[in-house]
Amino acid sequence: MVSLVQAPSMPPSLPQKSLKRDASHLSSPAPESSQSKKLRVAFDDRVDVRIMDDWTAKPLDLVKDEVRSALEGHLRTGADKDDGAYEQLRMVFISAAPSRSHDSGPVSSHTEAPSTATLKKYLVALSGRVSDLKACGKLVHAVLDVNWLGRDDAFVALYVRFLGTLGSAVPGFLRTVLDRIVGHFVEGRIPNEPYVPRQQMIVRVHNALRYLLRLIPSANSGLAESLRGQFPNHRTATRQGYIAFVKNSLKTIEYAPELKAEIQTLITERLVKLDVEVQEELDDLEDEVDEGRVLGLSGLSEGKEDVDDSDDDSDADSDSSSEISMTPEETHLRALRDTVAKLDSVLDLLFSHYTPTFANGKMYEINDAFEHLISQFSTFVLPTYRSRHTQFLVFHFAQMSQGYAERFAGVLIRLATGRSSASNGSLSAAAYLASFIARGARVSKTLIRSIFTRLGNHLDTLRRNHESACEGPNLSRYGTFYAIAQAMLYIFCFRWRDFIMTPDDADVENYDIFEEGEPEWLPGIKECLTQAIYSKLNPLKVCAPAIVHQFGAIANHLRFMYVIPLLETNKRLRLSSFRSMAAPASRDMGAARRENTLSHQSGEAHHQLDAFFPFDPYQLPK
Repeated sequence: MVSLVQAPSMPPSLPQKSLKRDASHLSSPAPESSQSKKLRVAFDDRVDVRIMDDWTAKPLDLVKDEVRSALEGHLRTGADKDDGAYEQLRMVFISAAPSRSHDSGPVSSHTEAPSTATLKKYLVALSGRVSDLKACGKLVHAVLDVNWLGRDDAFVALYVRFLGTLGSAVPGFLRTVLDRIVGHFVEGRIPNEPYVPRQQMIVRVHNALRYLLRLIPSANSGLAESLRGQFPNHRTATRQGYIAFVKNSLKTIEYAPELKAEIQTLITERLVKLDVEVQEELDDLEDEVDEGRVLGLSGLSEGKEDVDDSDDDSDADSDSSSEISMTPEETHLRALRDTVAKLDSVLDLLFSHYTPTFANGKMYEINDAFEHLISQFSTFVLPTYRSRHTQFLVFHFAQMSQGYAERFAGVLIRLATGRSSASNGSLSAAAYLASFIARGARVSKTLIRSIFTRLGNHLDTLRRNHESACEGPNLSRYGTFYAIAQAMLYIFCFRWRDFIMTPDDADVENYDIFEEGEPEWLPGIKECLTQAIYSKLNPLKVCAPAIVHQFGAIANHLRFMYVIPLLETNKRLRLSSFRSMAAPASRDMGAARRENTLSHQSGEAHHQLDAFFPFDPYQLPK
């Protein structure tokens, strides 16, 4: 067609077209209508005549003039303010967004999506006036919503440079820029654009973040805030999207190592919440529902929950279609399996993230990683009741060397026996310590004996402090004593072989303990446990029945201690009667809170400890 442009006037209005984009690429403009071909044009010698192949092929100077006029009109005040051109400019970018809708309402069906070449010119024009964008929030948001990941490399490079210029010149938009980029961590195929492999899109996302972090020093703190703010809700996010976000968050550590601690902490914090929710859901299931149906492999296809670089979204469609015929119970179980899959995959990602450091890292890197694991454990896991899986990160890596095992056990023993041992965290520390010593496959005999002896010494001290005023077993008054006692009973059930003194310190498996009469036990432990068990505090009545019965059977078999008569006597004992004897003023500070932590059952069992030993083996698909 013919376009008449006479400086300095604006070009004449153009006839409407009806262009459509298919699902894979931006199509070329449709041919001109017959009506436009019949238009008669009067030529003037003073007019500059140019032939334009397409109305979208505007010269850059013309686009710059259009942008200047739009911004100046918008920035005027009072009666001079004119947002007509500004709204048209904003619509150019809105129509280039993945979704053809916006805050201001749906985009008109007559609004044609601009070509990539046209968008480039508008970006160049805006880059030259980026300082004017401070008061153009709606326009900036429209630009940030542009579908840039699925376009050609030249456009992506230009767009990323614009983001850098915008974030540098107008710091107030930096957080929004980072939010938009981080939001792409969970997205899959980009609709209505030329096909770009997902892996390439993810590379572009990380390249953009890398560029901004290098260009803008303050982007580091902004990125940490964006990761926290954009972290998906595990209840509403798809399995693939949730795992993709975690995977890409960990990848940012490669080019933002100063954010490593914050990113690892964020993921661990969310993992603990996910972990606790799974346990609460399992507790609420009816008895006839086998836990293995949820935690086992049934219902979870191998590898289906993994995040690969494919663009296959068909699983979501098939999932939604199959939900129509599901019962409410099946729907609930399916949602729970999906949550378990997220938990399992995130835990697997964290193991994969830490393993290279412990296997090949420098010593200072390994030490830093382990100290950070302990910090995360102390901050998020230890105070949280019902965490079931997250703690196995530190459990696994604490056994990478004897020094780390001693470091972890040392942290727990100090919490369990320190001056603040009446706190909830200290009572939990006793359970974690017992479980680590009992279940750790690479915990040395020396460490086992050392920890057991220290626990025994502390138990003996507590017994002497409480026994004179004790009127009977009372969990709320003597919670620390019972937590330490149960820890020792549990350790004894698993590690009794390590407490038998043998010639040349030989393993008990190769030595008949009754060959030369009664076995010789580690000095002091038999006396300590005997005095505690037969004291008025009566720990065998308060400790978890399952552990007490197991200890009684093993102790009897080994001729270590014969407690069966005491167990029979305890059956006729009512703990609630002793609890009523304690006046409120005489109870330990925070006793009610500790009692809720120590026991989550009802009836007589409410006055007994839970059998909570957090390093018992678990079931997960991976």
